Amino acid sequence: MSKAPLTAEQKRITESYLLGYAINQKLLRLAKYESDFFGGGNKGEGVMPSEAPLARARMYEVRHFILSLENSDEKLLLYYHYVKGESVERCAELLGVSTRTAFRIKARALRMVFDRSPHLQIR
Repeated sequence: MSKAPLTAEQKRITESYLLGYAINQKLLRLAKYESDFFGGGNKGEGVMPSEAPLARARMYEVRHFILSLENSDEKLLLYYHYVKGESVERCAELLGVSTRTAFRIKARALRMVFDRSPHLQIR
């Protein structure tokens, strides 16, 4: 694994991939809300019925990727921050480290994700 820090573009791509979990989760909640309150044929399929399975698949992919990593502070930070939606400051509390250390762990975690995800590589 490379120890060099990520470039701004590499960091953007990696964080975008991981933030996909939260974004797709919000899309699914919005679709369910619209279905429940504005009617619709099937529950959970609001304005974007064709997007729901894709959103679930993307969420599963990110969650599965994070959970497949070896146990480490990086794995825990990725899980709490991107899957559970905790701030880096709150992750620091949960990990029992300083906020500064948590940001360092996050930088290492993003490097780890980028290195292990060939589909994130800049072409």
